[in-house]
Amino acid sequence: NEDDSGSTPRALQSIDSAAPTTSGSSDNLDIDPNLSDEARSKAILRQKFGLKSFEEQQADLGDYRAIQEAEKKAAQRDKLRNIEKLWPEDKDLVSMLPPSAVRGIDTFLKTGLGITTVAFITAGILITIEAGSKATGYELPLGLEEFVTNVVEPNFTPGLGVLLGFSVCLGVFTISLGGSAASSYREDP
Repeated sequence: NEDDSGSTPRALQSIDSAAPTTSGSSDNLDIDPNLSDEARSKAILRQKFGLKSFEEQQADLGDYRAIQEAEKKAAQRDKLRNIEKLWPEDKDLVSMLPPSAVRGIDTFLKTGLGITTVAFITAGILITIEAGSKATGYELPLGLEEFVTNVVEPNFTPGLGVLLGFSVCLGVFTISLGGSAASSYREDP
């Protein structure tokens, strides 16, 4: 960093080199009362002490992109600060669903998980029986062997995927029910 007369800008300017615009009394400041806390602080620093932000210093040096980038950053900060207005903390997706829909989704997921679990275990037993018959030389009825070979074995792995899908969806749904604002304990002041 160079001194105040150098070409390298600093994040803050010295108050010795900047002439204050007021005598230092807070009564003489012309500040809009509707400004946010951050904007009010910047206005006080600018009016009382003549301080400029880094972006304003860059603009004074001819780099007007710095002002545009600062405005974009400010807009992004405002969006993040106002996120509560968009989706309040005490409001969640599960609370917006009617209780009958929550029960319906829960029943569907539990029933699907139960059916796929039974089907997966049954398929495993049938594949074991078919493999055991090949190992021992015992002949299975032709229809059963064809069914296991042509239907059960090719669908065994995709069936596991469906079983895991139901399991994961039920877990996520259950966690979302437990994490909803309605089920969270809070003491009201």
